[in-house]
Amino acid sequence: MSDTRTALITGAAQGVGAACAERLARDGVSRMLLVDRDAATLSQTAEALRGEGVEATELVLDLQDGAGLLRELPPVLTRLGQLHIVVNAAGTTARGGVADTDPELFDFIFQINVRAPMLVMQAALPMLTGTGGTIVNITSMLAYGGPPFLATYAASKAALVALTRNTANAVKRDGVRVHAINLGWTWTPGEQRTQTEIHGLPENWRDTLGPSQPFGRLLMPEDPAELTAFLVSPGARMMTGAVIDLDQYVAGATDDNPGNA
Repeated sequence: MSDTRTALITGAAQGVGAACAERLARDGVSRMLLVDRDAATLSQTAEALRGEGVEATELVLDLQDGAGLLRELPPVLTRLGQLHIVVNAAGTTARGGVADTDPELFDFIFQINVRAPMLVMQAALPMLTGTGGTIVNITSMLAYGGPPFLATYAASKAALVALTRNTANAVKRDGVRVHAINLGWTWTPGEQRTQTEIHGLPENWRDTLGPSQPFGRLLMPEDPAELTAFLVSPGARMMTGAVIDLDQYVAGATDDNPGNA
């Protein structure tokens, strides 16, 4: 059964963004604006959703291009009319520590992980007001600190957490709810490439490392998609500003092992 809600999802071509689109489609969300820079994969995802009865609009956009985002996104949103759901799932996990992040890399990471969600929210908020709309920003457990080689990434996700809470407070009387999901280690096609091409892991690393995790596997894109579906549902209508750790480790805790003391 379909409903009349419209969703805007960035990073929608694959991974978490595509999984969120597929999960919302199962809940009956009937219209979606899918944003990604990968035109070919985005088209495949959109076609699959159309096969499920979704009116899917594709917008090929490099979110690093702030001027392009401001130029191209608002007219498409205007054509769609009301908006009810925004999922900022696009992001980069580019590596860079304190010692080796140059200004260009720093700007690249913050442009995609912080500025782009900010600009998307700016464009979407006028259309969310009055609809009972919800924004979900995909952040990371590394917002708590992260490993040395992901210093800039961690800082960008911490900034997005603060931006989420600030925005939730700013728009709470407009009937708009804003949340963030701090993702733990999640398998995605992008993570697959990172682990094999940058860190040299074998192609089957997910199958070999997954069983060592507390719950016996890595997170999959469907896990944050399920949580997103709840956060945009009537069941979460009385909460806003939540930053939820979606992880099988407890932030700030260690394993019950004297060697970790």
